[in-house]
Amino acid sequence: MDKAAFAERLVGALDGEEWKKLEDGTLGVPVSGHNRKVLLELRDTDAEFEGEVDDERADALSAALYEYLRETWPEQPGAHKYVVCACLALTFVWEKPMHPQEDVKFFTRVSEGKAEYFCPAKTDSKICSFCVAERCERLYGDWERKTAGTAASHGELSARIQRDLLEAGFLDSGVLKTQGLRYHDDVRKLCEDNRCGAYGTTWACPPAVGTLDECRKRVESFSEMQLFSRAYLLADEFDFAAMKEAMHDFKERVAELETRLEPYLGSFTIMSSESCDRCKKCTYPDAPCRFPEKLHHSLEGYGFYVSELAAQVGMRYINGRSTVTFFGAVLYNDREGGAA
Repeated sequence: MDKAAFAERLVGALDGEEWKKLEDGTLGVPVSGHNRKVLLELRDTDAEFEGEVDDERADALSAALYEYLRETWPEQPGAHKYVVCACLALTFVWEKPMHPQEDVKFFTRVSEGKAEYFCPAKTDSKICSFCVAERCERLYGDWERKTAGTAASHGELSARIQRDLLEAGFLDSGVLKTQGLRYHDDVRKLCEDNRCGAYGTTWACPPAVGTLDECRKRVESFSEMQLFSRAYLLADEFDFAAMKEAMHDFKERVAELETRLEPYLGSFTIMSSESCDRCKKCTYPDAPCRFPEKLHHSLEGYGFYVSELAAQVGMRYINGRSTVTFFGAVLYNDREGGAA
């Protein structure tokens, strides 16, 4: 069966009244927020699905799910259909893991417009075998090779930071020396033109971050910059809602990274992508930042061409069509030489 017809079949598994109650939250049976979101997105999507769905595999997963739910959740038989439909949609239509990321902490690696998923909780169980996520062994092997190379060329401290980046979901990174980095007036001019709407509205962006010379001195007070990124899949190049959601996820991961680094890194600074979204309205310029210890200045605001930095360490700046990639950086001193 082609994927579009399969998606239509799943939508047709619920009648009009069931869809209305699902939307209103009045079904009378428990449906998780995750499954509700999956089903409503399936019903409302304008995506043009391509490819085929293996009917036998879809039927086998459906049977395995119903069997599992009858055994583990017999008190809510009316809710089973919603779980099954959501899992079928995720596996065969969206080609994503069945569990929400916050439950199993799976990793996503995006390249050339395609996503690979790696789940640390994956087993050989009947249901897990259908999931699009792989076990993490291949991913962990890639990590070991990457961090070993970083340790050899930049030292154990840089490798340790890289491991924490990987654990936080930033699967691409590279180390630069801060001396000799280039700061571009034309990038700062783009900020002044206010194309992103953040200029003069936040402590994370110009003019609050200071002149380019002040930015350079701040960066060069550290010896190392470890650039990192995370790529996200979009429905298409105009999926602005997904871009906003991706940016929020990126910022949350940056905050998690900071927590990981604090116990051992000492003096360091994290730079992030675009402006800060911690507060609904920034205090700039009328009052000091509410959370100065958590403020992450914008890479672009320092006059960096992020594409230039990425090229220097062999990182992808663009990860294919219908993707968005955000960058950040950790500034720190190596234990041997400190700042130059």
